[in-house]
Amino acid sequence: MTIPYLRHGAIAAAMAFAAAGNAGAAQYQQVDTAASKVTFAYSQMSVGMEGGFNKLEIPEFQFDPAAPEAARVVAHIPLSSIDAGYEEANAELGKTEWLDTGAHPMASFTSSKVEALGDNRYQVSGTLTIKGKSQEVSAPFTFKEEGGNAVFDGAFGFKRADFSVGEGSWGDFSIVANEIQIKFHVVAKP
Repeated sequence: MTIPYLRHGAIAAAMAFAAAGNAGAAQYQQVDTAASKVTFAYSQMSVGMEGGFNKLEIPEFQFDPAAPEAARVVAHIPLSSIDAGYEEANAELGKTEWLDTGAHPMASFTSSKVEALGDNRYQVSGTLTIKGKSQEVSAPFTFKEEGGNAVFDGAFGFKRADFSVGEGSWGDFSIVANEIQIKFHVVAKP
């Protein structure tokens, strides 16, 4: 069975990336959630697995390429929208040992800092909250303009144990690895 806990991190990273920056002349204030996606990858019994989230909510987004340090993003991922590839895995991930979606229906990311790294590369830092636990994370990302929109692509990793994702018998990292990789593709409009 695949474990969708990686998606929470993926959503948070995608949100952070979207807010972090772009190099165009427009100010970007609206995320096209239908065109954006957050995915996750992990290893289960030494086999690479992937998944994603079907919903992304970004109530606050602001980026001015002339002032990336003033960028702001607040992103939420409804954890019940996880797609680990099959229904049994999705149901398992909602349980208390994993994401506990009954008590913690959302994962969130709130940016605190965006830095320009040069050559359309940026880094966003902020607070990722999953299952009621918060950690500071940083995600490098790239920016490009396409058809009047801003496109942000980035990735970051985290340890699921830091968020109590996969407790009890699932705490054995030889079954499901502790490392989760999140990727985000965010499309924003002026």
